[in-house]
Amino acid sequence: MLADSAWSSLFQLPQIAIVMGSLTGIAVIIGVCWTQVEKTKSKNELKRSLVERGMSAEEIERIMEAGQDEKQR
Repeated sequence: MLADSAWSSLFQLPQIAIVMGSLTGIAVIIGVCWTQVEKTKSKNELKRSLVERGMSAEEIERIMEAGQDEKQR
């Protein structure tokens, strides 16, 4: 009997809302971090391919900055 009341009080609307809100926040944070990691990996692959082509550091820097606007620099 006591276990039934404990479980029923655990699954009330306020507790479910708090858990779902927390899980949503965590999912957003993970998604943002994942996006940043993938962008960094992509930039590093591009830099590596430019180095393999024999480009100088100045040329690589100019290419990397070409696709950015002022806010991202």
